[in-house]
Amino acid sequence: MGGAAIAVTLNRDMRTSSVTRAARSLGRTTSDFIAFLRRPTAETVKGLPFRDKAGLGIWLFILSIVVTTIFGVLALPVILWTDLTFGEQLDEALGGSVWSVVLSVVMLGPLVEEIIFRGWLSGTWRAVLATMLGLVVIYGGSAILDAYFAQSSAIKPLVLAVGAAVIFFLFSPLDDARRIAGFDRVFPVMFYAQAVTFGTLHFQNYAASSPAVALFATLPLIACGLIWGYARVRLGFASAVFLHAAYNVPAAFGSVILAYSAG
Repeated sequence: MGGAAIAVTLNRDMRTSSVTRAARSLGRTTSDFIAFLRRPTAETVKGLPFRDKAGLGIWLFILSIVVTTIFGVLALPVILWTDLTFGEQLDEALGGSVWSVVLSVVMLGPLVEEIIFRGWLSGTWRAVLATMLGLVVIYGGSAILDAYFAQSSAIKPLVLAVGAAVIFFLFSPLDDARRIAGFDRVFPVMFYAQAVTFGTLHFQNYAASSPAVALFATLPLIACGLIWGYARVRLGFASAVFLHAAYNVPAAFGSVILAYSAG
């Protein structure tokens, strides 16, 4: 066999091996995710190599998009046959300057929501305290900055996001401290409660004559709350924020396109 043929064979074998490893990794991740949903635990995974973390994060992002797409297809008849539209709050968030929309939707929004719903989810005193102080910085800082910056300013969400990120950095590692007493016992309830609350509170993003129709539109976000909650426990707080931010990119990109087309 010539050198070129050997090289082709080796490359083919390497590609086959890579695909096999990826399939096995995906299978293990899927099994772990399903097992976690059946019996949620606050146990974090330590010492996971960056490559494995990245692979798991990519898979969870794809899962978030697939779940949303499936729900979107199922909800399409409801959207077409009813008066479902964006709510006033979402319209306001997408109605600022281009940079304001990008920073608010892709940076500040995911950070704030992950702090509220999942920042504390490991149950350690560090995570809980960082969550409380992070919210003080965001909401207290917002009240102060309102006097100096317009609602559409891109500086305000940037300053708030950086301030909250600094708080969480100072308390890192969030999940290595002792858990609050009794947290492990109530964790399964807390895990599902955060996902349901996260999804249903996005009810205000939609407007419809029938509340049931608007509530139906929040179902994908309940599913995402489960996925990102799993990411928060298995991969850490930063991973959940990145997943949420990546998920919001299409919304920010679409609003920017609309802004340029309207201009």
